[in-house]
Amino acid sequence: MDGHHLHGEEQRVAVSREAASVAVDTCMVAAAVTGASLLAWWSVAFHPSNSRLWMVPVGLVLACTPAVVCLALTLSAEPRIPGGGKGTEARAKAAVLFAVVVEK
Repeated sequence: MDGHHLHGEEQRVAVSREAASVAVDTCMVAAAVTGASLLAWWSVAFHPSNSRLWMVPVGLVLACTPAVVCLALTLSAEPRIPGGGKGTEARAKAAVLFAVVVEK
């Protein structure tokens, strides 16, 4: 019975990690969209008068940070999942992002 309970606990942890990984991805997309929207709004509404210039660096930081994070994690050393088959490399990349953002 303990073995069955342990398997259920491992499954619960795996589902929790997957949910956290989806939440991280959602936040990164939301930040990029917010930054792009801020830049577009500034371009349409304030660029002709060169006012509210603070919106430009804020928008650039918000729009570009997720891309820089993904690029940095892609180029960093990737963990290898032992005994992996097809799709193992994608899971390893997702594991890196999860470990950096959620577990640290």
